[in-house]
Amino acid sequence: MQRKVSADSLKQFAQACFVAVGISNEDADWAAHTLVEADLQGLETHGVMRLMAYVNGVSIGKINPRPNVKVHRTGPVTSVMDGDHGLGSVTGRQASELAVELARDNGLGAVTVKRGNHLGALSIYTEWATRFGMIGLLCCNAFPSVPPWGGRRAYFGTNPIALAAPTDGDYPISIDLATSVVARGHIVMAAKRGEPIPEGWAIDSMGRPTTDAMEALDGAVLPMAGPKGYALALLVEILAGALSGAKLGDEVGTMFGDDPEPPGTGFFYLAIHPDYFVGRPAFIERIMRLVDDIHETPLAQGTDHIYIPGERRFLEKVRRRRDGIPIRQETWDEFSALAARYPITLPEVLDER
Repeated sequence: MQRKVSADSLKQFAQACFVAVGISNEDADWAAHTLVEADLQGLETHGVMRLMAYVNGVSIGKINPRPNVKVHRTGPVTSVMDGDHGLGSVTGRQASELAVELARDNGLGAVTVKRGNHLGALSIYTEWATRFGMIGLLCCNAFPSVPPWGGRRAYFGTNPIALAAPTDGDYPISIDLATSVVARGHIVMAAKRGEPIPEGWAIDSMGRPTTDAMEALDGAVLPMAGPKGYALALLVEILAGALSGAKLGDEVGTMFGDDPEPPGTGFFYLAIHPDYFVGRPAFIERIMRLVDDIHETPLAQGTDHIYIPGERRFLEKVRRRRDGIPIRQETWDEFSALAARYPITLPEVLDER
């Protein structure tokens, strides 16, 4: 069973759930926006399927609903933030805004965050910088689920990296990738549905390849591109963990389960203003030349279009805005539990099949 709901109705439901556990209206509005925005772009693993986990996280103390976020300006282009274990989406927004503000005045803006939390889809925050004609780069560490190359015990998180650059088209160039073969959320989804995962995604607790999603969750997700993915995960750990003062490697906690200890993740955000380099007009012209050249590259057999990173997400967003966001049965069951617990009206169903 799958239902389609409108983005507005889904956002109202998510916002009401956040408010019900003590999060301010303003923060709840933004947190709900980030979840629905991920679903609109087809990033289901970072969308409303996480809502129950966030609500439970507030209820048991993993997420501070009213954090006292502290910001310390450390130099002309640098600041450090203490997120006080608040919603990662809210702290991520604050870090994005601060980095852009620093870059507006100085060309660069670098912000670290410690005592962060689960951040969700990083592209939402890097694309914030493109609204102001800037490049946004963001990385964060996460709950250990990936081994160092050659190991069988998880040490690094999926440690994603994202970068967005402005264009004069309908969407920015927007690169967002985990340093693991696949985001762990895909394995979580497969486990919920009792489905196998593809070969090459994960190993079990003994270091053996597995297609069993539950065994993979007990084991580890493999780094992308073998030792190269491991090196990128370490790069993220240096910037987001070591530099920020956040928890490191296998010290990072999880957003899931009944343990009330906050994850303690770290973020690193860098905003870059083209006016302080080649200049914004020249930069945009060069970016559009890149986009055009890539689109005009001769196609390989069996390919009908070459996409720019962020292009397919934009097209999916247009389609889902028009047709509705699909919600799987297991996620709808969690919505029903939340609606009964608080109580809150379920999102309006546009289509059901």
